[in-house]
Order: sequence, then structure tokens, then C-alpha cells
Amino acid sequence: MNSKNNSRRFKMIRTNKGFTLIELMVVIVIIGVLAALAIPKFTDASTKAKISEIPTVMGSWDHAMLAHIAETGTIATTTADLVFDAPTTSKWFAYAHTGGGAAAGVYTATVSPGKIVGPYNDATAGATSTIADATSNPVHALGGFDGKYLANF
Repeated sequence: MNSKNNSRRFKMIRTNKGFTLIELMVVIVIIGVLAALAIPKFTDASTKAKISEIPTVMGSWDHAMLAHIAETGTIATTTADLVFDAPTTSKWFAYAHTGGGAAAGVYTATVSPGKIVGPYNDATAGATSTIADATSNPVHALGGFDGKYLANF
């Protein structure tokens, strides 16, 4: 009889497979906490990657403009005057060139609305690169972005 009871207990223990409700709830809470910590970090990294396009494009514009100044002694009046075709749009930004000749040459990058998630989703966020005259170096200005995204700009 004793071996019969042990046999039943063994069968009951073996047939009860699975997780308890508490174990499942603990796993769900852990996943929720990890998601709450990871999502903001991911969006920051995503925004930083998108914004990192600005120094590259602005730098190439600066070099092309400085090359034009070295050759002609004046600031280019249009991007067509430059040695390379300056981009006017990208997936995230719209670029424009104004001024030139005797006036300052200004190259701007403005966020294309709806392209960057978060507080930078408007046309006020962007950057400018200005060459005041044929003897000055480019001056960069960043507007509407948190400094943590472009610390070296």
C-alpha cells in the first residue's frame, strides 16, 4: 500500500508540468522594466545616428566652398559654382545655400518635418555653416538640437 501511494504521488508530480501564474507575472514585469529602459536608449541612438549626417555634409560643403574661395577669391553664389554637387535633400534633412559673392555664404541643414522622432520633428531644428567673407573660416551653428547629439559640431 505504501508503494501504491508513492506511485500515485510520483504520477501527480510528473503530470503537473508548466509555470505558475506568479512565475509568468514575474517574467512579464522583468520584460516590461527592460523595455522601459531600452526604448529611450534606442530612440536616442537612432536620433544621434540621423543627426550625425549634418557634420559630414556640412564639412564637405565647407571644403568645396574653401576650394572655390582659393581659386576665385570670392564666395560661391550658388551650389552650381562649387566643385561638387551639394546635396539639397536627404532622407532626414533639406539643405540649402544662400548668399555668396561679396556677401556671406550660408549653407543650412533643416530637419525635414516628420522624419526624426521626438522633439526635433520641426523645421526649427537644424544647423548652419557660414563663411562671412573670403578670408574667414566656416562658423557652424546648431539650432534646436540637444548638445549631446552633436558635441563636436
